[in-house]
Amino acid sequence: MLESRAIPNTVTFLSVLTACSHGGLIVEAQKVFNEMIRGHHLYPSIEHYGCIVDLLGRVGRIEEAVEFVNKMPVTPDAVIWRSLLSASLVHGNLDVAEMAGQKAIELQPDDDGVYALLHNVYWAAGRSGDALKVRKMASQKVCKKPACTWVEINGIAHEFLAEDAASIRHWPVDIQSLVMQDTWQLNVEFSLL
Repeated sequence: MLESRAIPNTVTFLSVLTACSHGGLIVEAQKVFNEMIRGHHLYPSIEHYGCIVDLLGRVGRIEEAVEFVNKMPVTPDAVIWRSLLSASLVHGNLDVAEMAGQKAIELQPDDDGVYALLHNVYWAAGRSGDALKVRKMASQKVCKKPACTWVEINGIAHEFLAEDAASIRHWPVDIQSLVMQDTWQLNVEFSLL
């Protein structure tokens, strides 16, 4: 890209850092990050810092990731803490997992994924009492919204929730008849009959 004289921007650097993170390419990511700042005078966003934290966590350099977070000139967001929490679970670092989990919960107390990760950290460490406390805390703080979708039938929009078989029974139409009707129409249109 540089040979073609294209000038990279922050989005370009974010893409390259993400690729480095997914590939576990620490040296390359550090070069790219430094080039972004020193060579192109671009200011990294929280997402750029997040890529470096994610990369360090993926390769098991948890303490280095914590040090990096503590030295960042921007305030870490819940995504960064959650990334550290996830990496700590994978690599068995209970101390960092607890700290990152608490920080993530402070920033996003309604994120049920953080509670699940922290629960798994405690469970894997044999601390079932703490795991149950986290589960209880999650049930008190997190209100999960059920997934829903809409379908239009005969010009009327119908909403139904995930795992809500009762609402399907009240639909004013026979689904099988609609499927057969559509199949017949397709067969006629494509001369399959």
